[in-house]
Amino acid sequence: MTSDEFCTALKKDRSYPELDRASIDYDSLSALNDKFEIKDKTYEKQYASIYFIRLLHLRPIVLERAQQRWESQPENPQYVPKCLDVQANELCYIIGTVYMDMPLKPNVLKDLSDESSLSLPPAPEKYRSEGSTISLEDESGRVRLIGARLDKELLVTGMIVGVLGKEEPVTGAFEVIEVCYPGLPKQNPLPKASKDKYVAIVSGLNIGDHADADLKIQLMLEYITGELGSSEDQASASSIARVILAGNSLATAVPKPQKGTKKRYGYDAASYDDKPLHRLDALMHELCMTTDVDIMPGAQDPVGIHLPQQPMHRFLFNTAKDYSSFHPVSNPHWCQIDGVKFLGTAGQNIDDIYKYLDDVDRLKMASETLFWQHIAPSAPDTLWCHPFQNHDPFLLNECPHVYFIGNQPQFDTTVLEGENKQKVRVVMVPSFAETGTIALVNVSTLECTSLSFNDQFIKAAHDDNAMDES
Repeated sequence: MTSDEFCTALKKDRSYPELDRASIDYDSLSALNDKFEIKDKTYEKQYASIYFIRLLHLRPIVLERAQQRWESQPENPQYVPKCLDVQANELCYIIGTVYMDMPLKPNVLKDLSDESSLSLPPAPEKYRSEGSTISLEDESGRVRLIGARLDKELLVTGMIVGVLGKEEPVTGAFEVIEVCYPGLPKQNPLPKASKDKYVAIVSGLNIGDHADADLKIQLMLEYITGELGSSEDQASASSIARVILAGNSLATAVPKPQKGTKKRYGYDAASYDDKPLHRLDALMHELCMTTDVDIMPGAQDPVGIHLPQQPMHRFLFNTAKDYSSFHPVSNPHWCQIDGVKFLGTAGQNIDDIYKYLDDVDRLKMASETLFWQHIAPSAPDTLWCHPFQNHDPFLLNECPHVYFIGNQPQFDTTVLEGENKQKVRVVMVPSFAETGTIALVNVSTLECTSLSFNDQFIKAAHDDNAMDES
C-alpha cells in the first residue's frame, strides 16, 4: 500500500501480504537481575558496608591496571596500600574511594539544624562550586587531592580510582599527576549477525501530565502494532521484536481537590486520580497483544524511589496483567536478546552524576560509568539506594553489549570499544512526552536509530545507516 492509497477501501481482487513479527530468543538473566531484588526490607542498617564492598571488589582491578601503567616509569613509583602511609615528596600511587565535599550538595543534618528555614531551598542544577574539595579515602583514613589534573577528570563521589602523585610536605595534600580507572569489564563475544531485528526503547511517556502527548503516544502505538503507515512502514514495524519502557511511564501523581470529605486515619486513597494508570494499562494491553513488553519503573512511577527500584506490581494493570507478554522488571534491568546483553536504567544515575560535574555531555557521563565498572557511584551519598550489607548491586562484573539510559533531554548514541575487543552501544533515550522520540536498536548489528512522532508526520533520524523509515 502506497501513501496515496491511505483511507481507501480494500480491493477484493488484490491480495495483501500477511506479516509476522520477528521472533527472538529472550533470556531474563536471572543471575544478574537477582542482585537488584530487595529481600531484607529494612532501613535500620548503615551504608558503610556498601562502600567497603565496593572498594574490596574494585581495588585489585585498579591495582593491576595501575601496575601495568606506572611501574615501568623511570622514577619507579611504588604502590602504597594505605592512604595515610604516603611519604612527602615521594612519587607513589594510592587507591581508594573518591569523596567530593561540596557546599551545594544536599545535607540532611544541615537542613534539620537550620530552624530558621521555613521551607527547603530549591535544589541547585549543579553541586560543584569553587568551594568544592576532592578527597580519596580507604580503611586508614582520608587524604585531600589537589592538582590541575583533577580539572580534566570526571570524578564523582563513590568511584574507586588509583592516583599517581606526591604528597606536599606543607599542606599534606596529595598532588595528582595521573588517574587510573578500572576500565571496561570483560564481555561475552557478540553472536554472528543474522536477520535485522529491533528492540524499541521508550521512556518518559508521562501519562497524565502532557495532554498534547496523547496523540504522539497513539501514533507510536499504532506504528508498533502495524496499524499505521504504508506497507513498507508495516514491514519495518514487524521487525521490532520487543519493546522496553524505560521508566516514568506515569506523570507525578497530583492530589485531587476534595470538598466536604474527611480523610480517614489521615489517608484517603481516593484523593489521587487513577485515570493515568488506567490509560497506561490500556496502552500496555494493546502493546502486549502484538509484542513482548518490559516495563521498568522510574522516579515518577508507583514504586519506592530507592534504587534499585522493584518491578511495578502486576495488579496495578487490570487488563495487561493477564498477558504472558507483559513483563514488569526492575530498574536497573538486565536482559539478553538473541545473545545480545542489554543493561538499562531509567536515568536517575546519570541525572545525579550530571550534578557533580561541570561537563554537560550526558552521553560521555554514561560511557564513563562503564569504565568505572559502576553504574551509580553517587549512591548512597546523593542518590537514594537500599542499604545493602553483603553486595553492591551497581557493580559491573561483565560488560553489556547495549547500555541505555532513559528519560534524558535528547537522543544520543555512540559505540565504545575496549582494550580486549569489547564493543558497547550506549544509547541516551529521550523523554517521549517532551520529544516524541523512541530509540530502535538493531540486535544483529548494534546499529541504532531514533524515530520521532508528532501530530503531522513521522520522521526518522538515522545513525550509522540503520533502519530505513519513510
